[in-house]
Amino acid sequence: MSAAFALVLLAAGALAGCAQRLVLEGLVLQVDRPASRLVVSHAAVPGRMPAMVMPVRTAKASLLDRVSPGSRVRLRMRGAVADRLSVLRESLGDLNVPEPAEAVRIGEVLPDFELVDHQGAPFRLSENRGRLVVVQFLYTRCPLPEVCPRLAASFGSLQRRFQEAIPERLVLVSITLDPSHDTPEELARYARRIHASYPGWRFLTGAVEPVARLFGLVHWAEEGLIVHTSQTGLIDREGRLVALVDGSSYRFEQLRDLVNLHLAREEKP
Repeated sequence: MSAAFALVLLAAGALAGCAQRLVLEGLVLQVDRPASRLVVSHAAVPGRMPAMVMPVRTAKASLLDRVSPGSRVRLRMRGAVADRLSVLRESLGDLNVPEPAEAVRIGEVLPDFELVDHQGAPFRLSENRGRLVVVQFLYTRCPLPEVCPRLAASFGSLQRRFQEAIPERLVLVSITLDPSHDTPEELARYARRIHASYPGWRFLTGAVEPVARLFGLVHWAEEGLIVHTSQTGLIDREGRLVALVDGSSYRFEQLRDLVNLHLAREEKP
């Protein structure tokens, strides 16, 4: 029995006989619009379902209009079919922050960029063709444990889980939003503190503003803090943006499932 077929059976069994509606929250791994189907890594529903990766069919194709790999979603399940779907986005209070016009769309190739890593070495995105590159944005003085420290912890989890793939097939990239303070030396201290391995996990500084805008990220200084949205992007070995995760409140296991899916896809000839 294939792993994919076993996954379908497990999901079907978990949902079988569910006369009552069930609400799931999770991270989208794949979207198949013609089939009105997506694959979701969802959180556990206490007493009903464990956390798992499972395929979900939607009641109508239009429910997938605003969904892409990396979207965080809430699904209302009616049996094995989702009849409602909402995309969860993290906001900056009451502010309605427009996405930068330069933001790259899913499936598009990112323009090349060059920054400097925490060892003082240049980093060019184009030099990482052939690898899966996962990019996040943070800054070392961030005082909010649920934002930058949580983002760094998620990469720490990826580093441990995929140590055999790093750096030959997978590279983790953390880009500072505070380049005036986060020099290579400061980033090196931060990397040592959180046990980041080099060169598989690189912390970048320099002219970061144009790069942040490519990922749809907005940030500004306010009262000693840097207020910012959070995006985590996955770039495939051809340089295409294949997933974009909004916010920092996703579960570590969900980001792991997303990376694992794309690494497995990269293995295929």
